[in-house]
Amino acid sequence: MNKEYGLAQLKSRVKRPLTGLKVAGYYGCHLLRPPDVMNFEDHAAPQSLERLIQALGATPVDFDAKLKCCGFHAVYPAEADAMKMSGGCALSAAQAGANCMVTPCHLCQMQLDMYQPEGRQAVSGNYELPVFHLVQLIGLALGLAADELGLQRHVVAAKMPF
Repeated sequence: MNKEYGLAQLKSRVKRPLTGLKVAGYYGCHLLRPPDVMNFEDHAAPQSLERLIQALGATPVDFDAKLKCCGFHAVYPAEADAMKMSGGCALSAAQAGANCMVTPCHLCQMQLDMYQPEGRQAVSGNYELPVFHLVQLIGLALGLAADELGLQRHVVAAKMPF
């Protein structure tokens, strides 16, 4: 299996480096599991998002909840628990010093953004953390405008420090 990410090529195409942005890369619970099926990278200590974040000019932020479940699949049968799960993930990233999160999973992005007010309340958190889908963060670094990437539709405003 070829594991070439093309990060050098991506880095060479960055028009607006995300300098100053501290990004918590969120893998979630499905992206790398089950490891014998996914066989992409070390499921317990992944680094692919961190390398990609660096290629975009941002600073990766490690946080305890980067491999935990966001709660998406539990929203309807166990809403209170799901809010604690998503709130806990974002709180972990905020406490580690991130000023935003990024995930390659559409469901995680939606859960962590759309339900952030309820999640924040469930964990008594005092944070507001924009959550990007990976293609949005890449798009910003490649020079696309925020409105072209749909950032105006986020629940938590994507205020950029550049």
